[in-house]
Amino acid sequence: MSKSLKGRCIRRWKVEFKSVCDSKISPWWRKRDLRGYIRECALTTADCMVESMAEDNARVDFQGSALGWSPEFSVWYDERRERYRKEALDFLNAEATSDEIDEEIQNELEAWND
Repeated sequence: MSKSLKGRCIRRWKVEFKSVCDSKISPWWRKRDLRGYIRECALTTADCMVESMAEDNARVDFQGSALGWSPEFSVWYDERRERYRKEALDFLNAEATSDEIDEEIQNELEAWND
């Protein structure tokens, strides 16, 4: 895939909200929201995907499983955070599918409704 994870997240959020961001349909959402608020949500989604994968990979490397967060792990991960984030970003830029991005978007929207 030629587009970055952030670019694909922005595109998928716009697709999700394009029909909603119309003054004829919604009294709250406008087209300007696609460029502003929705874009920020997309960037947050991309950052969360990267951070989640980085933390999961680090936990596996630290103790052999993806469970738990201890003070020792926190110190260990702080020293290696950027390396794990870069690896996760590189992987997601190349391998993340639209379905995975859509699933993250749906999870975010469900959290809005809680």
